[in-house]
Amino acid sequence: MRLLTFLLCLHAASSAAAPPRKARLPAGLVIASVTIDARNVFETEAPPENKLLYKAANRAHIRTRDHVIERELLFAAGDRYDPLLIEETERNLRALPFLRRVEISAIVNKKGTVDVTVRTFDSWTLEVVAGFKRAGGVTNIKGGFAENNILGQGKAASAVYSKDGDAVSRSFSYKDRQFLRHKRLQFLTAAQTAQGSKSYSIGVDRPFYASIARTAFGGSVVYAENRPAGTLRRSGEAGVSFGVALATSTARTRRVTLGLSTRRAVSDGPLPDVEQQTFLKLGGEWQELDFITARRIHVFTRDEDFNLGLGVFPSVAWAPRAPALGTREAQLLPRVELTKGFAWSSELLLLKSGYRSKYANGNNGDRVASFEGSLFVRGLSYQTLAFHAALDHGWQLDADSQLSLGELNGLRGYGLSRFTGSRRFLYNIEDRVYVWDNLFRLLDVGAVAVYDSGYAWPEGSSVNLADLKSSVGLGLRVAPSRSGSNSPVRVDLAYPVSRRTGLSSWSLSILAGQAF
Repeated sequence: MRLLTFLLCLHAASSAAAPPRKARLPAGLVIASVTIDARNVFETEAPPENKLLYKAANRAHIRTRDHVIERELLFAAGDRYDPLLIEETERNLRALPFLRRVEISAIVNKKGTVDVTVRTFDSWTLEVVAGFKRAGGVTNIKGGFAENNILGQGKAASAVYSKDGDAVSRSFSYKDRQFLRHKRLQFLTAAQTAQGSKSYSIGVDRPFYASIARTAFGGSVVYAENRPAGTLRRSGEAGVSFGVALATSTARTRRVTLGLSTRRAVSDGPLPDVEQQTFLKLGGEWQELDFITARRIHVFTRDEDFNLGLGVFPSVAWAPRAPALGTREAQLLPRVELTKGFAWSSELLLLKSGYRSKYANGNNGDRVASFEGSLFVRGLSYQTLAFHAALDHGWQLDADSQLSLGELNGLRGYGLSRFTGSRRFLYNIEDRVYVWDNLFRLLDVGAVAVYDSGYAWPEGSSVNLADLKSSVGLGLRVAPSRSGSNSPVRVDLAYPVSRRTGLSSWSLSILAGQAF
């Protein structure tokens, strides 16, 4: 409750400092026409991109079909013009991986009605999936291909090969965002195979695609096999969910979601075993909608949308003890998450906190309270100072629920999951410098200096700041400027300041996306 009050007070103090929305036509006029102006990856009509290479790339790329974009619009001819729905449509379109820029403009014609033009710019959607990481004496590699806009229809598919040490896996996925040409109905299927295991999944859902969406629903089925210690274990999981908006508004969302999931696992071998659980799920969402658009936060030159509004997301899952359903113990899994953002002239602060626990047969365990904050300071046009802090505190954690810390989750230079415990602290500083924008009309290039510090403590031990492990390093960031996400490839070379034994001095990692 104190945290909620604190966030509300900060919201009141900073609301006047938040950047204003860009000017729009007043609401209430009738929309007379909607024009789709979908453009290719390169603007070859402009002299800088009127080159053979860019023309060839445009011919090889199939431009997004007009009807794919039209199905994403939250307005149509004959509707009343609402500037907030225009902005929300822009955000929804920007979130699509096959679009790199979106501009929606409106003018009042001679008849006093509104003509709306939706201009989109395609991204290059055929991507090479690649990753390399070597830390703690273990080498991880990843390679494959992904296409996010098959034949300009907005469908996506990927095939990836991964090797984590000696473990090899192969995965395939396919997603249709407008299944059977229905607006916002999504279909997803995936398969993964590895030595001794395999899994397959299929699902259909229609999420809350906008603030005005009244309902949401979904369903999925997952089947998996693995062979631990030579025993074949087969498991299946199925779930359905339905959500309803208590009220629709472009100012806030108020939603409730109900769900049912069941899981059954069977082990063959000398000691056959059957495990089954059925959960009833209830979730809620209350969130203010106060978006701003910024750049050079998580990516390079793309517009990024951040909701500064206070969000409260409670949920609970309940599995009753029912021998007829195969459930051996009653479980109650409550969870709550709070989010809030603040923006000033050159700073952006994003906060998130949460709590979760597990009640089983009268015992309350696996409790974790967490807090995370990220501050981004844009003092110069080509520089972002990024600060990140995270604290997790656990009580009575199971052996397989311990909190880990290492290169995979923010502490560079100390191995993949070097430290474990019931309490975890992490602090990061990055000075991100953007060296070249749109180099050769293809790449955004940047450099970064990093400092990480953190540790994980076991339950019952005293917190000693001398146990903190720190590292420093330099990094390179390279992002395809014509991709939809504009997410950089992150190359970091980190040196552990704290003394270690049995490990190399330097750690090199090549991963996707910013560290935070």
